[in-house]
Amino acid sequence: MTRRTLSPVSLMLLCWGITGTFSIWALMSLEHLPLVQTFILRENLDLSAITFAGVLWILFSLSIYVLADWMARLSLPKAQTFRPNLNVETAAKLTFTVNACFATVTLIWIAATAHSVGGLTQLAAAVYLDSLSTRDMLLEKKLFTGMRLFYAALPATGCLAAAFLAHGHLSLRARRMCKVTLALNLILLFLLPIVMSQRLLLLQFLLSSYIATCLVRGKIFGLRWLGLGVCLFLGLWFAREIITNPSLDQSAADIAWQKLAFYIVNDMWNSLAPLSRPIPHTHGALTFEGLTFLTFTDGLFHGADPSQIPELNAVLGGGEFPFFTTAYVDFGPILGMAVIAGFAILFRLVFYRACQSLGWAAIYAQIGAALLFSSHSVYVTHQNFLFSIAVIAVICRLARRTPQRSRHRAPQRAVPVFRSRRKAHIA
Repeated sequence: MTRRTLSPVSLMLLCWGITGTFSIWALMSLEHLPLVQTFILRENLDLSAITFAGVLWILFSLSIYVLADWMARLSLPKAQTFRPNLNVETAAKLTFTVNACFATVTLIWIAATAHSVGGLTQLAAAVYLDSLSTRDMLLEKKLFTGMRLFYAALPATGCLAAAFLAHGHLSLRARRMCKVTLALNLILLFLLPIVMSQRLLLLQFLLSSYIATCLVRGKIFGLRWLGLGVCLFLGLWFAREIITNPSLDQSAADIAWQKLAFYIVNDMWNSLAPLSRPIPHTHGALTFEGLTFLTFTDGLFHGADPSQIPELNAVLGGGEFPFFTTAYVDFGPILGMAVIAGFAILFRLVFYRACQSLGWAAIYAQIGAALLFSSHSVYVTHQNFLFSIAVIAVICRLARRTPQRSRHRAPQRAVPVFRSRRKAHIA
């Protein structure tokens, strides 16, 4: 039951089913959602771009994904019993150390920014008065290039800590380390997105931690904790919208609710609009954007940024192209289908390993969480995601359990002694 519920195809269908259902309801209820209409006009979303061709592409892409996942699942042998395959005690301590490094850099960044404006009180006041300017100021105060990757990897280390706690077999000190890691990351990922507008990092942290915990324990449990996570994310969403929309003549709850409805409509528009007219294809610039960023080869796709191409900019509202649409924008219909099938096979292989290994369970949890908002963006190819996977892989590699070698070879020396005694007795 757990494997079926948390499988990549189940999470993908759940995401797109919720997005499609909610966006249809919102579009049919626009007369009751005045703020949604305001945001649609502000972003210049032409609802006529939502065409049958776009809907057909999404449905066909889902079919290709399900078919490729099914074929991969049939070709795999039966999964073995779940084994940690690493020294959990060592891995927990490594996770705490790495997370402490990431958190320290983040806190120094905040402290340096606060010092430049006169203290934390002044920084908090600046967030309330002009959150966008405060965000730009934080970005200008980065300690070094790539520093934001440290902050973005907090969901990964938090997910590892949750997986180790679920597995158990930890000393009291290691358990405390994991709990401190979870608490610290929760605080940082709740407070910083209010300014940095990276609420998906908190969502990634909550979802991946829950998925990893269920995989390690082999069952769906703790739904009340999942409900608490939903409340935390909605609380962050409300806080962010209250701060960034102080001039709207609406209640805070109404602003946040209608902004969420608009985001889902905007995601669906980004999914369908590129199919409404001929567009230039970017030949992998979107799919490989994160990889080229980490390898400093992003210059290879210079000029392929959608925001710099008028034809693509016209069919992109706020945010990014979603999972299935990115494949079409990058590679066109034929190669796009092949890319979608390739991702489906890759995710199924990772899920197969996740049902047997603790480290792979943490890696798949990152993928599973990203699939649950794949209608918003292709987070599985983002540099933040790739760096997080690398962090998990390095920690698990360093803590991998090695087979113990025998220190004594007594049985091999005892044989000739036994034989010599036997010969002497016979003689």
